[in-house]
Amino acid sequence: MTRDSEYIPSIAVAKFSGSFNRISPEEANEIFIKLLSEISIECGNKGCSMIGHNKANFKCGDDFLSISCTTEDGNVRSKTLFREDVTDYIGVMNIIVYGLEYVTLREIIESKSSAIDGCKVVVLKDKGCDDPECTDPNCTDEKHRRIINIEDSPII
Repeated sequence: MTRDSEYIPSIAVAKFSGSFNRISPEEANEIFIKLLSEISIECGNKGCSMIGHNKANFKCGDDFLSISCTTEDGNVRSKTLFREDVTDYIGVMNIIVYGLEYVTLREIIESKSSAIDGCKVVVLKDKGCDDPECTDPNCTDEKHRRIINIEDSPII
C-alpha cells in the first residue's frame, strides 16, 4: 500500500454537549443532520480529495441519533433518529477525510458547530501513534496505530 500523503487519512474526533429548550425530535434531527452535512460539504470546499466516513452519534436520555455521510455533497444517512423531545444532549463525531490537515478539520467543526446555540464542542487532540519509541507526532508508519485520547477531554 502506498503511503503518499493523498492516501493518508486525516482524522478529527469531536465531543459535543448542550441543551435545547425541549425541542421536537424532528427539529433536533434536522439540526444535527444539517451540522454533519455542512461539515462534509465544507471539507469538500476546502479541497479534500475524498471523504472516508463522517459519522455522528447524539444522545438525549435513552434516545439516540446516529447519522453518517460519505460524500462531499453532504448527503447524510440516518441509522436511528430521535423519537422524543430533546433537551440535554451529548454527542461524538468522527471526521475521516483525505487531503485536509487536522487543523483545517478542527476549524470546520468548530465553525459549523458555533451556529447551534449553546452547543459546546471539543475537538480532541491526536496523540500520535501507539509505538512508544516513535517521536513523530504526525506518524504515518503503516505498522503504527493512531491514538486519539478521549479520556482527558472536558466534555462527556
